[in-house]
Amino acid sequence: MDLFLRIRAVTLILLLGLLSIASINPKFSSGESDQVRCIESERQALLKFKQDLKDPLNRLVSWAGDGDCQWVGVVCHNVTGHVHELRLRSFPSVDDSASYDRSRLGGKINHSLLDLKHLIYLDLSYNDFGGSQTPKFLGSIENLRYLNLSNAGFGGLIPHELGNLSNLHYLNVGGYDYNLYVMNLQWLLVFHQYNTLK
Repeated sequence: MDLFLRIRAVTLILLLGLLSIASINPKFSSGESDQVRCIESERQALLKFKQDLKDPLNRLVSWAGDGDCQWVGVVCHNVTGHVHELRLRSFPSVDDSASYDRSRLGGKINHSLLDLKHLIYLDLSYNDFGGSQTPKFLGSIENLRYLNLSNAGFGGLIPHELGNLSNLHYLNVGGYDYNLYVMNLQWLLVFHQYNTLK
């Protein structure tokens, strides 16, 4: 009998606790939740990144305001608000190549991406960065697991610094628009062995 009374007392205390939370925060009882807010420093990093991009069709128009993690192509962690993914791929059109050409992002990749410390997914494929070299600093985004730069208009030497991405599971740097080349593939072998052993 004593155990039964203890269980009832604990249950009553928990119920009163939940009721007090519901009275303090009415959204709790209605099931509503606040939008996850983007971390201010990461929001600023994204705005700097956007400044150096050419965006002919204004695809990134939602990248404004106070940053509620509802920006096109930006995926934030649903609890912490950290930016986890940038999905900025352009999609080739079989029917209308002119509109596809206008939809592609271009310009310069800003170093501010390095401020996205929790970024695990970066897709810039099928854009047009005008034959510029793949930025070496991408090899310093430590948590990247997915990097797709295919057909993004990068040219020249593929930087061996990409071999520093020890968490990477997917890498695509292929393309047909500009001449991409490597001096040697030693960094790729080290990258492959490290990720195979993990």
